[in-house]
Amino acid sequence: MRKSTALETLKKTLAVPQSNPEDERGVGGDESVSEAVSKNVFASYKPSCSAIDRGIIHPGDIAEATSLSAIKLPETTYPLWDSIPAGVIDSGKLSQLQLEGIICACTKHLQFLPNGERAGFFLGDGAGVGKGRQIAGVILDNYARGRRRAVWLSTSSDLHHDAQRDLRALGCHIAVINNCQELDRETRVVGLAKDKQEGVLFMTYSTLISQHKKQTRLQQVLDWVGGASFDGCLVFDESHKSKNFTPGKEAQSTKVATAVLELQEKLPRARVLYCSATGVSEVGNMAYMGRLGLWGLGTSFTDFSAFLDSMKSRGVSFLEMLAMEMKSEGYYLARSLSFRDAEFTELECKLTAQQISMYDGAVLLWQDLRTALVTALELTGSKSREVWKPYWSAQQRFFKLLCISIKVPTVVREARAALQAGHAVVVGLQSTGEAAADALGLEPGQACGFVSTTREMLSRFVTSHFPTQYEPSTDAVVKPDMVGKSHPVCLAAKQALLERVAAADLPPNFLDELIDELGGPNACAEMTGRRGRVARNKSGKAVFQLRAKPDSSEMDSLNVKETASFMQGTKLVAIVSDAASTGISLHASAEAANQRRRVHMTIELPWSADRAIQQLGRSHRSNQVSAPMYKLVLTSLGGEKRFASAVARRLQSLGALTRGDRRAASGIDLSDSNLDNPLGAKSLRRMYDLIVQEAPRLPTGVNLATLLEASGESDSTTVLQMLPGEGRVSEADLAAAVQRLHGLLRESVSVMAVGVTLPRGDTAAPDDNGSSTRLALKELGDVRRFLNRLLGMPVARQALLFNYFFLTLTAEIQSAKSEGRYFEGVSDLSGSNITMAGEPQVLWVDALSHRPTLRHSVTVDRGMPFEVAQRRLAHQRTGPSDASGFRRSRRPMFGRDMVLLATQKPGSPGLFDIARPNTGASFFDMEADELSSKYSRISEEQAQELWTELYNVSGAACMHGVNCQLGPDCQVGRRKTSVTVLAGSVVRVWGALEATLSRNEHSLSKSDRTMRSLHVTFADGSALIGIRYPAKLLAEVVATLGAAKALLADRGQAQGEGGAPKGGALAPHSTSQAAKQAAAMSANLQKHTDPVSPVHAPSLQKAFRAPRTVLDFFRPTAKQATIGEVICMGFSREQAVSALRATGGDVQRAINWLLEQAGQSVG
Repeated sequence: MRKSTALETLKKTLAVPQSNPEDERGVGGDESVSEAVSKNVFASYKPSCSAIDRGIIHPGDIAEATSLSAIKLPETTYPLWDSIPAGVIDSGKLSQLQLEGIICACTKHLQFLPNGERAGFFLGDGAGVGKGRQIAGVILDNYARGRRRAVWLSTSSDLHHDAQRDLRALGCHIAVINNCQELDRETRVVGLAKDKQEGVLFMTYSTLISQHKKQTRLQQVLDWVGGASFDGCLVFDESHKSKNFTPGKEAQSTKVATAVLELQEKLPRARVLYCSATGVSEVGNMAYMGRLGLWGLGTSFTDFSAFLDSMKSRGVSFLEMLAMEMKSEGYYLARSLSFRDAEFTELECKLTAQQISMYDGAVLLWQDLRTALVTALELTGSKSREVWKPYWSAQQRFFKLLCISIKVPTVVREARAALQAGHAVVVGLQSTGEAAADALGLEPGQACGFVSTTREMLSRFVTSHFPTQYEPSTDAVVKPDMVGKSHPVCLAAKQALLERVAAADLPPNFLDELIDELGGPNACAEMTGRRGRVARNKSGKAVFQLRAKPDSSEMDSLNVKETASFMQGTKLVAIVSDAASTGISLHASAEAANQRRRVHMTIELPWSADRAIQQLGRSHRSNQVSAPMYKLVLTSLGGEKRFASAVARRLQSLGALTRGDRRAASGIDLSDSNLDNPLGAKSLRRMYDLIVQEAPRLPTGVNLATLLEASGESDSTTVLQMLPGEGRVSEADLAAAVQRLHGLLRESVSVMAVGVTLPRGDTAAPDDNGSSTRLALKELGDVRRFLNRLLGMPVARQALLFNYFFLTLTAEIQSAKSEGRYFEGVSDLSGSNITMAGEPQVLWVDALSHRPTLRHSVTVDRGMPFEVAQRRLAHQRTGPSDASGFRRSRRPMFGRDMVLLATQKPGSPGLFDIARPNTGASFFDMEADELSSKYSRISEEQAQELWTELYNVSGAACMHGVNCQLGPDCQVGRRKTSVTVLAGSVVRVWGALEATLSRNEHSLSKSDRTMRSLHVTFADGSALIGIRYPAKLLAEVVATLGAAKALLADRGQAQGEGGAPKGGALAPHSTSQAAKQAAAMSANLQKHTDPVSPVHAPSLQKAFRAPRTVLDFFRPTAKQATIGEVICMGFSREQAVSALRATGGDVQRAINWLLEQAGQSVG
């Protein structure tokens, strides 16, 4: 029987209406007030700092996460205008939001943490805001106040020019020292040259961890700044490079992370500025941010390890609140160029028959290689661990590159169309495949044809890892005199495999092919880290060419030249890899010759969200004439979802940590691609269980017909072979079909070696290394491993297995949503009319920060008046054939007939949106068959009476009526209800909130058992963001916090010296003596604040005085440029002319004279 016929029969059988739990809940009303995922992830940004009353509006559409936009920055009186001349501000060299970033950083730098270190500031601005200008502004303010030394760390030495540009853009001439090597050159016998003893030391992270002679560069930096007393700027630009520090495992941490931590520890008074749009893609990467006061003395966490352990268990809602509180306390800003005008599309590459054949051939080759390896390991007695780990690693890289190569024809077609339409093309990727080409040892000019990276990779693995020699073994098979000799069978097998690899149908290097198809090196600007490539010479032959000479400095500037050729329009295609993504701007700049709109195609998703954000930001900047069109290029291979999943997970987490809303990381919605989460792990374990047991059932919510739609003809035929061609399918036939499906997939799961070849309950399963171990539950839910190994399956089987997993996950998500367990970010509180019931009440005041936790009582009317329902119907109805209308329940519920409005869902004739008088619009659809079975159609006239009655009755009472056994607190079906939202300092009391919830979870509705972030928009247009929490538990929360405070007091001064506890409640607050001790300890741990240093006039003058050159001696002293120097200090033209006349044209004396006249001179 053909697949299509069998599937149609199956669909008819499975189309029987099923009971929808939403119906019962919806009729009675949700247990609690419903929430919807906030539709607006971003909000337009306006400076909220009242001190910013000068400057121009920023030239760009800047946005901020909606969750953060509701949070105001703390007030500041920092005198920024004293150090930054009026001319700089009035001329627009610094916009209002840039000035806001500068003043916030300078204000926070006045504070000290309880541990004695100066507080830092995290500037999390993305592309388009002008992060470099803000860094320059902070450095200028410090320089003008006498702190003339600053250290600026970044990722590339090329960015030294950008740092110099940002300072010069402010009219500032502070010296920028290019890396420690310049200090080496300027060091004389008598010491460092005078002009290098101050200024900005710009250096790379790689230099920081290096050595010079017998001294580390880190020590050289410490010596240059003057040691522990240094109180100037310490800037960590692109600070995400400092990630990957593991407390207690320093040996496993990156050298950069360790050095950055050491530098901060040895400079406790330094004014630290963390700068990165991707500062923390995971909580574990925050270890270097010790100056934000999130852990340590005076906090709820003794150290970073305690903070990390707590964060891992608290979920994304906590991280969202953490970002908001960091902003409210003045530690953090995160603005970025809005993606409003950018376009995002997902471009799926459908595989051709030839590509499928090539892929399946490669799969067979790898599977045969695995079989041969098993035999060779047994024959030679080799250690399996030395083979299997590199095998799976090489297989993953191989198929990843194969996926990219398959995209090339689609990318070429799209790029040509974009160029023809008058656009410019940017192609983003991560790797180049250069390593495989290097292994061939090609010489410049050598005619080699286009090299297949995948072929060389596979050939190299077989050559290096296929065992042929006998190894020492306790197994009797390998005798001592055989050790070191070659096994003839293994040698023959290895040679046969190499011959098959050489003859395999595999594509050429994707980057070389892409450049060749788009016009060659003369048409494509390549910004990558590779030194060589294969390209056609003048005669058309493909030869190996060097992009830059080995061991030369040419490579450092090559990418800069290529960028310039693209921005000038000489080349209209730019290809940028991860190695060259930092600091490169490829946007349609209003100042560039090439102002074509950018079409940015991402053909290789990066492994980390850090790099993904950088890649997206290359073509999206401020001062652009048009926003880019982004195209996320994916193949239809199920296994490639692994790469989308990895990035989606980190992008969402990144949004939570550096944007306040995990969906705000880039503006692109990859939520459907986020498979690697707790629900994904649970779904995978459920799927494995059913497959390995060859169960006769599918997971709840998974339909066999839908599952098989993604399968190939062969697999569907195998599963459906016994089903009848017509009529209904019996339960027994359906169960047998499911068992055949599971038997089929069990073979694949076995080949994937994910550890579930046998039922978990029956026996131990062999792991990746061939040993027999009982795998932990966590390992069986390893989504990454599943998706990695899935790439090594034939195309059709990939589709079937991935669809099974995805449908299981979708069903799990639906179940979690219906039970209030699924949260996708900051939710909007739903209701037709939301008002505040009274003034906010103080729930708790933190002893250290003095910040209160506020309780807001919100009244929500979620009902829908009949007039609104009529308008909804009129708006949704498309014509006479539309089935939308009012319906009455076929049987009474709660002692009365129920009424609803069903409107046909656009584009889905079989689905209906539902609205009810007491609970408003539902978030659950209803299928047509179910709707007809439970409700009958009625006229508007008949509906009006029922609708109005239910609307009025539900205003103050639940649906159970006067005899409700749950009492007055019952919310079932009630139209007007109360919601409690906690705002203010929530993070510091999170532990108590969480512990109280946990103790009382059995008495709570499912939706109240988990805390989540909530955005409330009131009827008057005002907004509130906080945590939704059951009101009846707040008294217990206060008692818990009081107990923790009493325990802290009991520990007294000794605890204050040793660090704060991890938090939580242990004992009741009892005596006045305890209160006194708590107060004493609080005073001991209080943060103190430095006074603002006055402006040092000579330093301010020097900052704006250009270094003299030999040409200056031949110029008149009173030129226009000289007058301009004085005007830049904030004086009028008339004042400048008058002062220059009075001082004989001496600029420095003129400025001093004017400052003295203004009373600003300090010596």
